[in-house]
Amino acid sequence: MLFVGASWGANLPVTKVMLGHFDLMPMAAIRTATATATLALLVVVLEGRRMLRLELDWGRFLLLGLMMSSFFAFYAIGIWFSNPITAATIQVASPLVSAATVRWVTGAPFDRGFGLALGLTLLGGAILSASGLSGGASFVFGGGELIVLASTILWTLYSIKAQVWFRHASQLQRAYVASLSSTGWLLLWSVLLISSGLSRSPFGVADGWIWTQLLGFAVLASGVASYSWNVGASRLGVAIAALWTNLVPFFAVLWSMVYGFVPNAYQIVGGLVALSGVVYMQARKLQTPANS
Repeated sequence: MLFVGASWGANLPVTKVMLGHFDLMPMAAIRTATATATLALLVVVLEGRRMLRLELDWGRFLLLGLMMSSFFAFYAIGIWFSNPITAATIQVASPLVSAATVRWVTGAPFDRGFGLALGLTLLGGAILSASGLSGGASFVFGGGELIVLASTILWTLYSIKAQVWFRHASQLQRAYVASLSSTGWLLLWSVLLISSGLSRSPFGVADGWIWTQLLGFAVLASGVASYSWNVGASRLGVAIAALWTNLVPFFAVLWSMVYGFVPNAYQIVGGLVALSGVVYMQARKLQTPANS
């Protein structure tokens, strides 16, 4: 889970840097295709080649990939219009957005303490927004941070359907099938955009170091980390594993500093306040008996 937090945390600053070299949709297509190849290899090694078969009807296969690919697209758009550190800190509210989405889709009641947790998260977001009004930074709050947070709705919808539409598949198979469908959608959109002249071909980028970072983080963050999450959740339990995902914003800030994005006091304080709301809500869940 420590590896999951570190690799997923790298998504924000690395994507921000990659968007300076690649157009959005082709970059997302390359990352997802690389992740799909990684997941397919893991399926073959761990479960056997026969498990690569698609045991899902075509309608659901296409819809599953559409939800995942739309998440990737909106996530990248949000990062394009945001400051990586602010996007990282405000993303600690993602579990709250997910809980609200589950409530909307399934009708499941909110966990106890949700109101206080939401209040703390909104307060943290207000502090983050105040950083954009300070004179100490020329570009802090770009508005894309809200798109990054809203994209959590798409990921939650995908997660719900991935569990409902599959019956006997492993979590690794679910990730592989969804990633395969998502790759098809992103490749289709990329070809249409490039052929119409609205987007540049990614193969025009000749910098080997940029390609190394793009493919390396695609394998680690989108591929191996997805499987690592499944392993961690199976051994620790989902509730405990969920606490570890709160390390993602922490590592995102660290990775952002490596790429030259330095946090200010507003971003640090706002992130900690928002994080406290999520930790409070999940701590209450851990104290609640499973049969209550």
